[in-house]
Amino acid sequence: MQKSYRIKFLALLIGAGFILSACVQPSQKDPFERLPEEETVTVSGEIFPFSVSVSTRATHRLEKDGKLVAYLASEVVNLAEFERAEVELEGVMRNEKMREILWVHGIKVPQEDAEYTEIDIDKLFETKQVAFVYPADWNYTQSPNGVAYFSEIGDPARRVFLTFSVEELSKEDKKNDPNVLISNLAGVKSISSDEIGRDREKIVLFSNLYDQKYTFVFTHNFEEFEKKKAFFRLLNSFVEGEESVVNARKEIQRKRAEIEAAKLEKKGDTEEEVVENVEEEEKEKESFLGKIFKKEEPKEEVIEEKAPPVEVAVPSDGTFKNLVDERAFPYESQYYRFKMLVPFGFWFQNFGPSDGAITSVGFADEAIESKDVIDYWLRIKSSDQVTKATESVSEGVVTIRFPHADGGKYFELTGSARFRDAMKSIQASVESF
Repeated sequence: MQKSYRIKFLALLIGAGFILSACVQPSQKDPFERLPEEETVTVSGEIFPFSVSVSTRATHRLEKDGKLVAYLASEVVNLAEFERAEVELEGVMRNEKMREILWVHGIKVPQEDAEYTEIDIDKLFETKQVAFVYPADWNYTQSPNGVAYFSEIGDPARRVFLTFSVEELSKEDKKNDPNVLISNLAGVKSISSDEIGRDREKIVLFSNLYDQKYTFVFTHNFEEFEKKKAFFRLLNSFVEGEESVVNARKEIQRKRAEIEAAKLEKKGDTEEEVVENVEEEEKEKESFLGKIFKKEEPKEEVIEEKAPPVEVAVPSDGTFKNLVDERAFPYESQYYRFKMLVPFGFWFQNFGPSDGAITSVGFADEAIESKDVIDYWLRIKSSDQVTKATESVSEGVVTIRFPHADGGKYFELTGSARFRDAMKSIQASVESF
């Protein structure tokens, strides 16, 4: 009976002019969509300075066989370094005040037996929203599901050791307690081992601009130190936002132009520099022969006194310079029930439970690769004896203790007196609940 009713109902809908179709989910945005780019042109010739009475942003001109090829301007290439040089240029043509100008974003100096190859220059991975640099001897392919797979150029097996993906944030992601801060993005880092004993690092960074997350999965052997360094540089070059992507692209273009300019410097070595090198070699020979045939005068022994270590005075009245300003990074842990502000210029990482502490957060004025670079610590410990804030100094090490709102726990900041202002600034910003 029910089946007959459904058939009649469908027939009525069709008869009334309704068209039934399968439910189609709206297509997701392409995570690897790039910013729109103007058409690039490539020209070659010799660069000359250019100045006219008409106001224009062109600074140089390109000539070939005595004829004008293009007026030139650039935001990334110092064209003055290439004057009177034969070059190949890449750029985009734009009309400006009744004349066309080639805006140069790439330059090459033809040179035989160059001392570098393209393999020496970092590449830029860029989408409309994010960008980062990676080594030129790495390559990647991307799949329709929004994952980029990195392998090494020349590896016949094309073994993937790094993946990068962009995904929407989930409710579970918002519950995670960040334990790393990379390129000013909070994130979660975890390390495990795969089935053949390689380390597998998973780093999830939470966007500051969009409702999404960026996931890196890096698999490596312990002895692959160069690959690990390259991955660390990659993470620290990560930027997001359309303006930041454009700036990252320009920075790569500037570096490439600097390398081309260095070619000209090597080309321009003079005979005078060669003579200086020969004279230097002769002096070294003379010094060497003198040591063999001449009796050296006994040298008076000089005992250098080592300067005592610089001690930082700690004010007895407890005053300090508050380093927290509008650039400070806000950090909150629902799990450990506290939030704080980290002064600008300091990296931090939550190392979790260690050395008898409930959790240990390390701070450093450089990127954190290991605990060895930590300058000072914030730990949460168990005790009901700390009921008020105290500060003590012993052999240049400052220890600050103050209670946690959750009874039976307290905070402990320890580190060199050099970082006292930073530690006191964090203490003043901590709120527990």
